[in-house]
Order: sequence, then structure tokens, then C-alpha cells
Amino acid sequence: MAKTLKDLLLAFLNATLILLALCLFLGWKLLQSADQIRTGFAENLQAVAPLREQAQGIRVELTELRSDLASFGQRAQLDETMRQQLSAALQRLNSLEGKLENTQSRLANLVERPEDLINYAITTSADNITNRILIIKGCEPAT
Repeated sequence: MAKTLKDLLLAFLNATLILLALCLFLGWKLLQSADQIRTGFAENLQAVAPLREQAQGIRVELTELRSDLASFGQRAQLDETMRQQLSAALQRLNSLEGKLENTQSRLANLVERPEDLINYAITTSADNITNRILIIKGCEPAT
């Protein structure tokens, strides 16, 4: 009886150590993945910074183009259809400038606050992993 309890205790200890080793290994791999994600985001943010500057340059050019078109419309003798086309072009230009300004502000927020992007990536990854585990277990994910 004592030998059986001893063997049972050793088996329990072995199983516990194996599970502990497995958890440590998986934790180590998770930390490696998180470090790779962080490094990837840092590299991507370095690539986004020039885009923000380029968007600023395009915005300046659009502003200059709008002022040139407006001054041209005031100086030149245009018939009514040309004035309407010029007015429509100015409106499209204003709309395009607004979209560019919106994009530029989003890029600026992304560069200035990368933790939002990192949090989104981690949350999305955790949700995907949870759903995969539930599928493997045969459970339905909560909706």
C-alpha cells in the first residue's frame, strides 16, 4: 500500500513538473512573439513618419493649386459653363484637401500613440487565439 501511494505521488509530481515545463515553454514563446510584434510595429511606425510628412507637402500643394484656380477664375473672362466647371473643380479640390487632412491627422495619431495600435493588435490576437481554442475544444464561441 505504501509503495502504491509512493508511486502515485511520484506520478503526480512528474505530471505537475511536465505541466509546469510546458507552461514555461509556452510563456517563453508568447514573450518572443510579443517582442517580435513590438519590433515589427516600431519598424512600421518608422515607415509611417515619412508618409505623414509627404501628406503635409501634398496638402500645401493642394492649397496653392486652389488659390491659383481661384485667382484665375477672378482674373479671366469666363463664360458661365467655364465658371461652373471651375467652381466644381474647386469644390472637388476642397473635398480632396479635407480627406487628405483627415488622413494626415490619423497618421499623426498613429505615430504619436503607437500603444493604441499595439493594444488593438494584442486584443485581436487574443480573441483569435481564444476562438481557435474554443473550436479545438468543440465549444461554440460566445457572440
